[in-house]
Amino acid sequence: MLDGNVLRDLVESLAQPAAVAALYRKFVENAATFIGELRDQDDAARIDTLHTLKGSAAMMGAERIANIAMHLQAQWQCSSVQVAQAVQVLEGELSRFRTEVAARLLELGASLDVSD
Repeated sequence: MLDGNVLRDLVESLAQPAAVAALYRKFVENAATFIGELRDQDDAARIDTLHTLKGSAAMMGAERIANIAMHLQAQWQCSSVQVAQAVQVLEGELSRFRTEVAARLLELGASLDVSD
């Protein structure tokens, strides 16, 4: 879920929908990388990656991703999470977030896709 207040604040501060789209594009790319890295990391690195994902997601208004990352980070500290399941949940949520952001940006006249 996208926090509409964050999107609105970004649009107001940057004053260019294309610049906002570029920020969201970079976030989605980085988040996908972070999520993919979880598969090959040890527990300490996973906790750090989830912490980074949580913070960047919160800054971009990706509330559910931030909450999931926070929850998983706490669970990993207790060593009770299955990596494949965590990655699948995060990938699914990132996909939903990307779809929502793309639709909202389109309303503003911008595109999340570079090719558009």
